[in-house]
Amino acid sequence: MKRLYYIAFSLWLLLPHYALSQSYKIAHCYGGCPIGGSVENHLIIRPIYALSYNTTNKSADWVSYKVSIESIGIASSLSRTPLLDEYVSETLRAVDFLDSESLGFTRAQYVPLVDFAGTPYWNEVNYLTNTVARTSSLSQGAWYGLDWSIRNFVNRISEVFVLAGPIFDSTADAKTLLTDNPHRVPDRFFKIIITEQGQAASFILSQEAPVHLHHCEMQSSIAEIEALTNLDLFPLIPQSLEEAAFENLGCF
Repeated sequence: MKRLYYIAFSLWLLLPHYALSQSYKIAHCYGGCPIGGSVENHLIIRPIYALSYNTTNKSADWVSYKVSIESIGIASSLSRTPLLDEYVSETLRAVDFLDSESLGFTRAQYVPLVDFAGTPYWNEVNYLTNTVARTSSLSQGAWYGLDWSIRNFVNRISEVFVLAGPIFDSTADAKTLLTDNPHRVPDRFFKIIITEQGQAASFILSQEAPVHLHHCEMQSSIAEIEALTNLDLFPLIPQSLEEAAFENLGCF
């Protein structure tokens, strides 16, 4: 079955990015996958997520996935070894992260392993196209807290969609790792949680956030994220989503 998935996804990747996102309803994306990124991006669709990979910044412009009670599992014994992507060779490599801790960064993933540890596809989160440099303080603080709140929310309502990606501030000095591999480390990240009924909660999480800062102090809006990323995040939804899911994520 997994082989059949890959055959199908390989064929889809031959289609133009814009045409595919407009012509197909990709199940990982709520309200259509985002549009507006570079036409040079690689659209990758896997059994547990979809992403649009930017080979200039060496980061996905967006990653979309659906977390369910069935997909969440125990990840303590699962491998975190990074995997080369069979579709995209122009990524950051494992060796590029070797000295990242000296800069305060860690090798992290947009799609968390725990969210899909209950599926046979859990190892797909280890692809380098799902990898990004994130500060240790953000990873251990607000990012971890938001992921935990998402899973707690899923345990109450069965499933949610998540859309995440980087924000590059035009006025900020470009951050990089200690490598000659051309790239740019994101200045901030966005993360949007959407229920099947269309209730959403949006966050902008700064790389500079101290470890004690709670994710609820980083609430944002879909409109703000679209303005900062130049993406149409939900192109198949004509009306605005109701941004009323903050309380379900511990934000009162």
